[in-house]
Amino acid sequence: MNRSRRTDLGRRGVAAIEFALVAPFILLLMLGGADLTVYLRTAMRVDETATEVAQVVTQYDNLYQSDFTALFNDAQTIAGTTPVTGLLGATIISGIVISNGIQTIAWQYRSPSATFSSQFGSAGSVPTLPNNYTLPTGGVLIAVEVATSTSPWVFSARLMPASSIQSVRSFALFQPRLASLATVTAGNRP
Repeated sequence: MNRSRRTDLGRRGVAAIEFALVAPFILLLMLGGADLTVYLRTAMRVDETATEVAQVVTQYDNLYQSDFTALFNDAQTIAGTTPVTGLLGATIISGIVISNGIQTIAWQYRSPSATFSSQFGSAGSVPTLPNNYTLPTGGVLIAVEVATSTSPWVFSARLMPASSIQSVRSFALFQPRLASLATVTAGNRP
């Protein structure tokens, strides 16, 4: 009887040692899964925000400078807790036109304090559109870009270099529905 009790204690000890060896890997795997989930959720939220804001912009019959404050507030509301305005994020709305056979960014507005730049270019420049997209003559394209900063949890524990902060970006391209929106009227909406 004494011998079987020693065997049971020995088995428990081996199981405890095995668990101590395997537990850090299981924990790292669980944190990595949570990290991936947060990253994918952020990417989906940024993509949804770009699409929704672009749809809202294309429904305007004309745009005034004062409209952009509401549009940036709407973008942050759609994004929820993901920062898409301010220092950690950006929402950039551009109007791309074709004049004299050349595509040009006619106007561009960025959310206040945004540190991200447009991947299409700046106002007055020839845009770099995906897949060599070409506007039809007289056409207008509304481009909405949304970007945010994100930092992985697991790898922020110095498993990766200090430059582990990444940006998540998305864009949506829509043609206006009600009007050309080739220009933005100065001032406030009447």
